[in-house]
Amino acid sequence: MLTESVPTLAPEWRKTDDGNPRAGSPYTLLSHDKGLSTTISTSLKDANGKAISADGFEAMSRLRFLDRRASMQNSANRSLHKGLKELEKIADKLGVSKTILEQAAWIYRKVLKEGFTRGRPLQATAAAALYAACRDLEAPRTLKDFAAITNVPKKDLARCYRKMLSIVDLKLPTIDLMRCVSRVAANVGFGEKVKRRAFELVKLAQKSGNLVGKDPMGTAAAALYIAGTLEGEHRKQKDLAKAAGVTEVTIRNRCRSLKSLIETNSRLS
Repeated sequence: MLTESVPTLAPEWRKTDDGNPRAGSPYTLLSHDKGLSTTISTSLKDANGKAISADGFEAMSRLRFLDRRASMQNSANRSLHKGLKELEKIADKLGVSKTILEQAAWIYRKVLKEGFTRGRPLQATAAAALYAACRDLEAPRTLKDFAAITNVPKKDLARCYRKMLSIVDLKLPTIDLMRCVSRVAANVGFGEKVKRRAFELVKLAQKSGNLVGKDPMGTAAAALYIAGTLEGEHRKQKDLAKAAGVTEVTIRNRCRSLKSLIETNSRLS
């Protein structure tokens, strides 16, 4: 027996002219129902391809409205829906990938189930979940970035993030300092020569264990400030602080630590 074609029940990925795919939308954590619910179509034609009358279309619209309202009767569903929409809004402003957004949705669902979001601002919990996802997938985003977009104080975001981690139990990797250096360097227009010198300084600091508990963006900015001075491409601390999202005081403190390491390393050499 020969088989010419095999039917499949998988979602239709091709774009069709009438917007009527073979199956429903794919599974996604970004929808409160995970994309598994059946929705009433907005098409002007019925299943046989015949045009729906005005009265029929009005009745379908009413049913569609009632269906949507029924799906949101549960307060947990409403909270989840609002949280996921807030995640998408923040992610859109930051330009993060769909993969990171899906991971953030998984984190948000977990903390919502544990009752973590109760009594906490929606923006803070959504931003903390997205920041945790960025850390988990090693995307170079800082709490300062999230604070600027959400208008939630950085201190409040950090507190929310730390408490969230105890619930989710993620083993997050440390922030890649080299990415931080590249990001700040691009923001102030440093060339490859300065970046390479800054990489050397950062590696020296990492070996010494001097970076424990320190803001990686502050360390990156300080390393670039010193590297730029050594390579004759000086930049103002004010410009580097703005590019890294830290204060000038932070850069000065990190510079002192790095210069001390350089002097110690020179003596040992």
